[in-house]
Amino acid sequence: MKGRPLPFPALTGPGRRARWRRRAVRRVLSATFLVGAVLLVVATLRPANPPSTRVLVAARDVMAGASLVAADLETRSLPAAAAPPGALGGPAEAVGRVVATGLTAGEAVTRSRLVPPLPEEPGTAATHLLVADERALDLAPPGSRVTIYPATGGAALATGVRVLTVDPPVGPDGSGPGVLGRGPEGATGRGLVVALEAAAVRSVFTALRPEGGPPVVLVVPTPSSPP
Repeated sequence: MKGRPLPFPALTGPGRRARWRRRAVRRVLSATFLVGAVLLVVATLRPANPPSTRVLVAARDVMAGASLVAADLETRSLPAAAAPPGALGGPAEAVGRVVATGLTAGEAVTRSRLVPPLPEEPGTAATHLLVADERALDLAPPGSRVTIYPATGGAALATGVRVLTVDPPVGPDGSGPGVLGRGPEGATGRGLVVALEAAAVRSVFTALRPEGGPPVVLVVPTPSSPP
């Protein structure tokens, strides 16, 4: 009685060629398993992608004192570790807010770069002013009150004005975060954003715009009322 034929006789047969084919198949399978094991180890040891977060950035340059609109903004995905402190995550948090210090295209929009809202002071407008004496800014931190004088001399234009933000220092090359060039002659290139009443805004911008440039003022801390 004849036995059942072996499957795949080209590989399972007794001949020399069949033995060579079996060795070749074993080598191919061994190489395949080895490559698979290497790929598995690499996938296991490869560090995972760092977590990312959505960050709001300026889509174009925005001057200090401007109110942000949707076209000024866009969102980008950044590694979470690279997001600056206080970075905003979407346009809804910034549209309509006033820029305290100028933004450069691609720069992240943070809370500190926007003027705080003023619900407790209706009738005021956030106004950016250059100062003639940069050292005075050290005496006028955000939240303090100042008296505003013309840089050319004269009576006070406004008293008890709330300081909202102060421009960051200017770098050695004359530039700095939010500082778009130097100010008019006599100004430092730095300034501050204050909450001015409408009448004070008209007085400042009517009288203090040398050659059509931004107003230049002197600021003095408003003395506290005696107890």
